[in-house]
Amino acid sequence: MKIPAEECKISVIIATRNRAEALEKISLPALAKQTFKDFEVIVWDASDNADSSEVVKRFPELNIRYFKAPRVGSCSQRNDAVKVAGGDIIYFIDDDSEPSPEALKAIFEAMQDETISACSPPIAYSQQSEPSGIIKFLSRLINKVFFLTELGKRRVIKKSARIVIPKTDTPQPAEWLHGGSMACRSEVFDKFYFDEELEYFMKYAVAEDIMFTYSLYKSGKKIEILEIGNVIHYGNPMSKEEDSNFHAATIYNFYLIWRKLIFPYDKSAIFPFGLSLLGSLLKGLIVYFYKRQPHRLKGYIVGIKKIFRQRG
Repeated sequence: MKIPAEECKISVIIATRNRAEALEKISLPALAKQTFKDFEVIVWDASDNADSSEVVKRFPELNIRYFKAPRVGSCSQRNDAVKVAGGDIIYFIDDDSEPSPEALKAIFEAMQDETISACSPPIAYSQQSEPSGIIKFLSRLINKVFFLTELGKRRVIKKSARIVIPKTDTPQPAEWLHGGSMACRSEVFDKFYFDEELEYFMKYAVAEDIMFTYSLYKSGKKIEILEIGNVIHYGNPMSKEEDSNFHAATIYNFYLIWRKLIFPYDKSAIFPFGLSLLGSLLKGLIVYFYKRQPHRLKGYIVGIKKIFRQRG
């Protein structure tokens, strides 16, 4: 049954699962402080308990519509939530994203420019740690030689399908947006959706935000990082280091981006993508030998096997 949408300028969608504390302490308090008021919040909850539904009740000042998700997954939950949204603009944030008070106002004002299809205030990352010493040095060397993820000036995607992450997020055109802060015009969803094939290894997929927004970019739509506002994302990717499925997904999901959005238009992209696979294996070997952690290498091997089985 289709649930009637609430008419508003912006629908903020939070797809969540078993993270009531993040909702209560990070995303919902930040939304309650917004200077722009014409918005609804859709909490699409796939939790195993009622904690998140109880948290929602503690924010009566927000126009929150709570839904128990029929399916689990970052792609499927977002695809389902969009169907009940009433906003002219759909703004996805994570439960651990903290938009500054002027963020929604900045998004609304930017979207008055009809040439912009998607946007975000600059995003910063908190509580992230990096490898140190020889692992850090070798990792950066591999990034440079094998065209893997690296820091740069702009949010772009290489022929290998690996992303360039800005050292500092600044106002400028972009080729992709982070799922922790990703605003799109509602009409975008008449033709585009989150690719649920990305949920093969993990229900909370790797790179689904990148694939979705890069699809917009490849179709000629304009994506902008805004001048006003900011968003802090409190996720900690290092918490996934011991999850082999996470590392398998980093291989397979970027392959899907490459296969669907890059290789069909540029056959020469097969070479940088092949190099990226080799570089990934080298990274896995380095972590295994220096830290005696097999999870990354095991995941990379599983992801590569999945690629070759599919292509075979």
